[in-house]
Amino acid sequence: MSNMNDKPQRRWLGPVFLASLALNLFLVALIAVPVIKGPPDRYGPPPKGYGPSVMYGALKELPEEDRLIIRHAMRERFREVAPHIRETREARDRLIDAIAAEPYDEAAVRAAFDAISEATMAMSALGREAMLDGFAKLTPEQRQRVAKAMREDREKSKGIRFRHREGQDERHMEPVPAE
Repeated sequence: MSNMNDKPQRRWLGPVFLASLALNLFLVALIAVPVIKGPPDRYGPPPKGYGPSVMYGALKELPEEDRLIIRHAMRERFREVAPHIRETREARDRLIDAIAAEPYDEAAVRAAFDAISEATMAMSALGREAMLDGFAKLTPEQRQRVAKAMREDREKSKGIRFRHREGQDERHMEPVPAE
């Protein structure tokens, strides 16, 4: 006769415990990583090139209200910019093809570079006009905040320029000439 205190073995208890432990560790990591690393950069990396992107670092530090005015001005011009984005992409494809072509055709490479430059300059001009429109819609206090953020951003970037001047550029490029 079997003992009444004998309980049936629960073989499922071990795997359930391990699954629970794994889930808890995952949740702890999910919560801990943002706390340790800090909040993510909502704005992503700065855009490449010149024009309005030069002010990217300064603009992302502005209060949301100020950024919305500038962003709205930029969006109003986007339909004008979009064709130039396509032109740049197509010219870049032509550049890639021209560089890889046999025999090498310097005129084709030069033409592709010129097309990229023209499209980029057109986008820069439209971006500049959008920024001017946005600045005109800001109050004097908002423009002061933009100017202050730009000054602070410039101060932050000075170290980068000096590093390049001292020949410490990790890309092995020539140092930027002194101003």
